[in-house]
Amino acid sequence: MKLHASGEDYLETILVLQKKLGMVRSVDVARHMEVSKPSVCHAVATLRDGGFRREPP
Repeated sequence: MKLHASGEDYLETILVLQKKLGMVRSVDVARHMEVSKPSVCHAVATLRDGGFRREPP
């Protein structure tokens, strides 16, 4: 999957918040990026469909 800049932004935000908070919720990403929760859900679904998966704890 070719990753666009917006996908990279979401992944970077998720990583930063995961290191800061330990667990990341869509509302956390939405607030941090100043986007809507549906936008986050769509972006995460697109990343997941493109092969990006959450690592088991």
